[in-house]
Amino acid sequence: MKSSVILIVFSLLFTLSCDNEKVKIITYDLKRSDFVEKINVSGTVQAVNNYPVVAPRNNYGFMTVTHLADDGSYTNRGDTICILSCPALSTNYESFVTELETMEAEQKKLEADNALNLALLRAQLETTDAQMKISLLDSVQMKFAPPVRQKLLALEMEKSAIEKRKIERKFISQKKIDDSEIRQIKSRILQQQMRTQTMKDQINSLTIIASRGGYVMHAESPTLTFMSVTGVGTIGGKIEEGSNVFSTMALLQFPDLSKMQLSAQVAEADYKRIEKGQKVAISIDAVKDLHTTGKINRKMPVGKTRQTESQVKTYEVIIDIDSCHLKMKPGLSASCEITMKEMKDTVIVPTLAIFENDSLKIVYVSEDNIFIPVTIETGEANSSHTIVSKGLKGDETIALSEPPHNLIKHILVKNDKDN
Repeated sequence: MKSSVILIVFSLLFTLSCDNEKVKIITYDLKRSDFVEKINVSGTVQAVNNYPVVAPRNNYGFMTVTHLADDGSYTNRGDTICILSCPALSTNYESFVTELETMEAEQKKLEADNALNLALLRAQLETTDAQMKISLLDSVQMKFAPPVRQKLLALEMEKSAIEKRKIERKFISQKKIDDSEIRQIKSRILQQQMRTQTMKDQINSLTIIASRGGYVMHAESPTLTFMSVTGVGTIGGKIEEGSNVFSTMALLQFPDLSKMQLSAQVAEADYKRIEKGQKVAISIDAVKDLHTTGKINRKMPVGKTRQTESQVKTYEVIIDIDSCHLKMKPGLSASCEITMKEMKDTVIVPTLAIFENDSLKIVYVSEDNIFIPVTIETGEANSSHTIVSKGLKGDETIALSEPPHNLIKHILVKNDKDN
C-alpha cells in the first residue's frame, strides 16, 4: 500500500511539472472501516510439557554420548535411546573386579591354611591321647614295679595330661583366631562386592532404555568450556552423538503432544508493543494447509543479539496454540501473524494525506474542485495509515498531496473580540 501511494505522489509531481496550467490533485475517497495492525514473525513449535531423560549419576567425570536416538524419531517403550561411555568408570570397575577376585582367592587360601593348622593340632591331640592310653596300660603292669619306677610313670602320665590340655586350649584359640580372620575377610569381600555391584549398576545405567513410547527430541543446554588434561573441551549445547555430558544433565525429552506452543523471536521495536492475549494466526510451514490460531502467553524479559558484534536484539515470545493437530510436531517452523491493534468502524486515512500547519494536523477535503483544510486529531498509526479520531466523518474525499494555494479555500474563523 505504501509503495503504491509513493508511485501516485511521483506521478502527481510529474504531472505538475509538465503542465502548470492544468493542475490535477490525486484524491482519496474515505470509507469507515476496521483498523487492523499486524506483524509477521517466525516461530518454532514446542511442547508445553516435556518429560526429560537425564544422564545417570556418576562420580568419575564426564561421559560421552556414543549412541542417541534420532531427533524427532518415534520410539517404543523398552527401546535403547542412548548409550554413554565413561572410560574412568570402566577402568575402576575392572580394578575393583580384580581386587575382589584377589580377596576371594585370599579367603580360600586362608581357609585352607586354617584347616591345615587345625588338622595338625587335632593330630597332635590324638597322638597325646594315644600316648596317655599306652601309659595307662603300662600303669597296670607297673603295680609290681619298684616305687621309683611307678613314680616316674605317674609323672609321665601327668605330663601327657598337661600336654593334652595345652593342645586343646591351643586348638580352641586357633579356631577362634581362624574364625575371626575368616569373618574379617568375608566382611571385606562383602564390602568389595557391594562397591563392585554399584559400579556395575552405574555401567549398566550408561545404556538408557525408554520408559515410555512417543516422539523423542534432543535436549539443549547452555554451552560451557572446561579445561582437562587433554586440553580445552566444551559441554552443553544441543546433545548429539559425541557430546560430553555430566551427571543428571538432560539428554533427551519426550514432548507431550496434547498441548503445544510456539517460541517466536521478535524484533526489539515490535517487542515493546506486544501484550499478553493478543491474537495470532499460525501457519505450519512444513505441512500444507495446516492453519490454526493462538494467543500471546508471555514475553521473555532478556533479549539476545543476532550477531556477536550487532546491537540489534531480538526477544523470545511464547504463543499458546488454541488447537493442536496430529501433524504438528515439535521443532517444526511456523509463520505467525500477530494482531497488534484492532479497532472497529473507524476513519482511516493514508498517512501522507496528513499535513502540519502551525503544529496542527490537517487534511484537505475536496469540495467542488476546491480543497478545504480541516483540522483533525489522530490516534493509532502504522507505516502507511493513521486513524482519525476527530475531524472527519469517513465519507469525505481528501487530497493525497498538498494542493496549490489557488485551489485552497481559506475559511476565516472570526474571533469573539471582532464581534
